[in-house]
This record gives sequence, structure tokens and C-alpha cells, in this order.
Amino acid sequence: MKVSIKNISWRILLATTFRVLCGAILVYASQDKLGDPEKFSKVVENYHVLPMSLIPLTAVVIPWLEFFTGICLMVGFRWRGAAFLFCALMGFYSLSLSWNLFHGVEMNCGCFSMDSTDKITWLTVSRDILFLGMGFIVLTADKTYASFEKLSSKN
Repeated sequence: MKVSIKNISWRILLATTFRVLCGAILVYASQDKLGDPEKFSKVVENYHVLPMSLIPLTAVVIPWLEFFTGICLMVGFRWRGAAFLFCALMGFYSLSLSWNLFHGVEMNCGCFSMDSTDKITWLTVSRDILFLGMGFIVLTADKTYASFEKLSSKN
């Protein structure tokens, strides 16, 4: 089968690019958190959105959820479900960060590094909303190129 540039749908190409980028974002974001759940639990606690009893479990689950969701997005395995989880995470992060900014809480979001001294700003929220938009484009796409499901289908 010969592939021509004329056969490429730019909408599908954009969704594919965003799918891989969203996956890479999650995998990259999970790296610092995976190795130190105790330290990440302090970051989660600073969000002031969960009861203390759920913080240790959340500090273990969230990094692994980010990691495996990111891998699924990058390789296109169950990418629509992974895109839904990505959007849910970005929506939750955006709302939580906004809540804390409205209430004057100075904190590190723990997004890409738990050691960062950078405090959350509206730019942090805007970035997460941009990521949410990218994820929404992936979630609502009819299909994407180079997905594991496409390669394994018999069609």
C-alpha cells in the first residue's frame, strides 16, 4: 500500500500528535513522583482537597496512573480511555490549582518536579487548561494514526 501526502488527514494527524504529546507529558510528569511517594504525599497534602486518610493512597496511585495512561496514549493502546483519564486529570488539576490560587495558598504544584521552588500561578492553570484542550481533541477524534489498536486490527 502506497502512502501519499494526499491521503493524510490533517485533523487525524493533529489528534495523533496531541495524543503522543499528552502521553509524553504524563510519562515525564510521573518520573519524579514514582520513586518517592512519601515526598509526593506532602505535595498532595498541600492541595487541601483530600481527607488525610486518602493522601498516602493517592500519592502512590496518581504517579502510576499518570505513567500508564501516558504509555497508553503514546503507543495508542486504548487511547480513547486514556484520553478520558488525561482530561479528567487535567481538569482536576486545573480546578484544584485554581481553588488554591483563589484562597491565596502558596504552593508548588508538583507537576513536573517536586523539588521546584516555583509557586503556582495563573500561568500554571492556563498550561493545564491548554493540556486539557489538547486531550479533548484526542478524546473526540474519530481515529488517530499509528495506534496499537490500528496495527493489531485485521482490517
